Amino acid sequence: MKVNHPQNPTFLFVLGCLFWLTSCEKTEELLPQQDTAILQEEAQVNASFEDADQLILSSMLGNGTGLRTMVDLNNDLCPDTKVDFYPNNRSIVINFGSGCTSPKGIKRKGKLTITYSEFSPESVMEINILFDGYYVNDLKIEGRRKIIHKGLNAEGMYLHFESVIYDGKVTWPDGTYATIEGEHDKKLYFPAGLSDDYRLEVTGGSGGKTRLGIPYMSLIEEKLIYNQKCTSQGNWIPSSGKIELTINSDQKFLIDYGDGDCDKTASVTHNGKSIPINFE
Repeated sequence: MKVNHPQNPTFLFVLGCLFWLTSCEKTEELLPQQDTAILQEEAQVNASFEDADQLILSSMLGNGTGLRTMVDLNNDLCPDTKVDFYPNNRSIVINFGSGCTSPKGIKRKGKLTITYSEFSPESVMEINILFDGYYVNDLKIEGRRKIIHKGLNAEGMYLHFESVIYDGKVTWPDGTYATIEGEHDKKLYFPAGLSDDYRLEVTGGSGGKTRLGIPYMSLIEEKLIYNQKCTSQGNWIPSSGKIELTINSDQKFLIDYGDGDCDKTASVTHNGKSIPINFE
């Protein structure tokens, strides 16, 4: 299964909430074949929330909200997507209507409504997102999403954000669903030179219940790094970093995304044994 993602690296949540991973019954195998397939499928879940972040912040950058001069991001909208900006109410509505497929191959339908606080360099800016019949690649996305812009660090050359999801819910076409809540700290680093790209670093964690009702917790053990050279090709698998995924409070899996390549691969370690995972 191909995992499609937006083109911009800016606001990707971790791909660590792998919702349907169950414990292995075969002691001779680290992961049954079914669980490996689920690891690939569930990488779409957090990317769906992050897709909304990217669209919203791109729209804000282009509509005079105070962020527009800080960084230039490209969006991934269909030509007929309607974006309405209401400056007096500090809100933006992105309407995909009955559905369309974007230039990067993302299928979306429904509405995203954004409200935001007044921006000033001295204070934080809160951005709240409401999902209204919103679908990404046939997954229905629900919950409350908040992005907190904490300002520009001129010395470190990065924008600082926090992203939060409350009461998150993702529903599949067959009616099964998973839940998620989490908080992540994000730093978007500007290019240091003409040959460099933007780089996003993410820390934090999330948790919830899988499609089978099994509780899980995902914690970033080593910061996740997303490089523009990868995400501009539609690859939203982290270039490097590590996540510890805990299922049912006792089954622990360490997901290692490697050393910086745009290869859509990782290794999963459980009980001292490791296997490679390919997210194609």
